Amino acid sequence: MGNGKLLRPFGVMIDGRVERGLEIQLDEAGRITHIGPQSGMPNLNILSPAFVNAHSHLEYRGMLGQITGGDFFSFLRQITALKPEESPDYIEAMCLRAAQENFNTGVAMIGEHTDRPGSAKAMKQVGLLGMLFQEAITSNARGEEQEKLEFVAEKARGAYAESHLPTHVNPHAAYTVDPNSLRFLAEQNTPASIHCAEHTIENDFIARGEGAIADFRREQGVDVKPLGRSVVAFLNELGFLRPTTQLVHCCDLDDEDISLIAKSGSSIAHCPRSNTFLHCKPARIREFLTAGITVGLGMDSPATGDHIDFFAEMRAALQTSRERGKPVTAEEIWQMATTWGAKSLGTPNWEIKVGNRIPLIEIDVELALETEDILERGTPEAVNWILTSSEAVS
Repeated sequence: MGNGKLLRPFGVMIDGRVERGLEIQLDEAGRITHIGPQSGMPNLNILSPAFVNAHSHLEYRGMLGQITGGDFFSFLRQITALKPEESPDYIEAMCLRAAQENFNTGVAMIGEHTDRPGSAKAMKQVGLLGMLFQEAITSNARGEEQEKLEFVAEKARGAYAESHLPTHVNPHAAYTVDPNSLRFLAEQNTPASIHCAEHTIENDFIARGEGAIADFRREQGVDVKPLGRSVVAFLNELGFLRPTTQLVHCCDLDDEDISLIAKSGSSIAHCPRSNTFLHCKPARIREFLTAGITVGLGMDSPATGDHIDFFAEMRAALQTSRERGKPVTAEEIWQMATTWGAKSLGTPNWEIKVGNRIPLIEIDVELALETEDILERGTPEAVNWILTSSEAVS
């Protein structure tokens, strides 16, 4: 960066708010060395920490517009049928396209769930930070669960070799991984990101042995035994509720579930556009935040979340919270999209603060006075990179 850089934006996003009248000095390594009153005319843009996509499936980029919607179980059947139709070359190309689209919309870090090869290479090529969660699904392993986990572990080692990003063998969900494998993975005490209570049919299956998932398993000859407790309570008993665990979606939670998560220090990834598309219950974000739970914002995948556009995701988070009558603020959503999202992926200090060295973007929304102004008018085309992920960690 030469002799460093002096930034004099119209506004600086600090704690989710637009703070005006500040200038930021970066040293030649990109570290923030000074924040103080402006000593000259500002530009008209907004300076912000780059966004964090707390939950992603890059490999599903090619399924944009391919899922017809309907109920959640129908979605599971459709995506399972579509996956074998995609060639490895096509998947790799779509991962790269999705990674580039994340970058274009201001995303520097991703919590990436991966099943098929492509995501790790794409994140490395585009220069994205993050964590890779190599998904394990053992519900159809039929006595070969350990072999399946070893196969997934081998894929995880390959993903790490390609990306040099933290990569972990990760249970997809409590309803797709057998209890013994879940217990084994919990005992590894590694970071985890688990689809949790995305739809009511998951609690129907886990707690009561009812619903579409239970019916499907019985058709396969599986002896379905209700556990008599919620998905969250089950994961807690296994030891998964801990500060290094991120729970994804969490649409079907009661007060006791929220209390368990809050006490454990686990975080939540909120994906409002996907939740709406799949007719999930609206997530109780206001209650999560009030309980002290760290919540990050995720775009999930184009299979359920439409085009990759982080501003659209933030607007959806604001709208859905207002529709349920317990709104969160635009400032809180900005925190979910930046500082809190990074924290949910194990990265603290993702904020504009003296001493920090983080990816930075400027957003071309002239004379935005409030955070909600940026949410309403922001687009991927308005993003300009000041400090990319590669520059911030080199």
